[in-house]
Amino acid sequence: MDGAVITRGARVRRLVVIVAMAAVAVLAGAAPAAAHDDIAGSTPPSRSRLDEPISTVEIDFGEEISDDVKMFLTYDLGDNEFEDIGGDTVRTGPTTARLDFDEVEREGTYFVQYLAPIPADGHVIAGAVSFTYGEPSTGGSSGFPVIPFVVVAGLVLAIGGWFSYRRMLALDQPADEPAAS
Repeated sequence: MDGAVITRGARVRRLVVIVAMAAVAVLAGAAPAAAHDDIAGSTPPSRSRLDEPISTVEIDFGEEISDDVKMFLTYDLGDNEFEDIGGDTVRTGPTTARLDFDEVEREGTYFVQYLAPIPADGHVIAGAVSFTYGEPSTGGSSGFPVIPFVVVAGLVLAIGGWFSYRRMLALDQPADEPAAS
């Protein structure tokens, strides 16, 4: 370490940061938005069975979301295959957003996937709600659409933790020594 003296306080801070980063990685992989409660609700309610086609889904996240909320619709083709239908996301209130899409035509199971940044603490609520129009899709794929969102949210948190850790290391260095790489 080129003769640099690392104080006990610096070691403790580094250990705390490493443990915190590991905890974030585990929690991010365990459940979407583990730092937040589940969504407050959706219209139609998740796992609803509908007799009439719809063209909007609204989600109440239960806490203030940023304008950068993203939602899109996918159709479950079965056997872990999905068709991206898309849609336009509109933030309708401090805690709510709506996805507008062409009226569903095919019977089957649909997922509305969402990524909702929380400005208060920088976390992201990620997940999906589902509804079935008419008869459900065959060979259902209930958990698959959430996995990419959990991975992205975990990466965002891990990268943020890494930069925070690097900043802490830079602050530990005396002014006349370069920061460790």
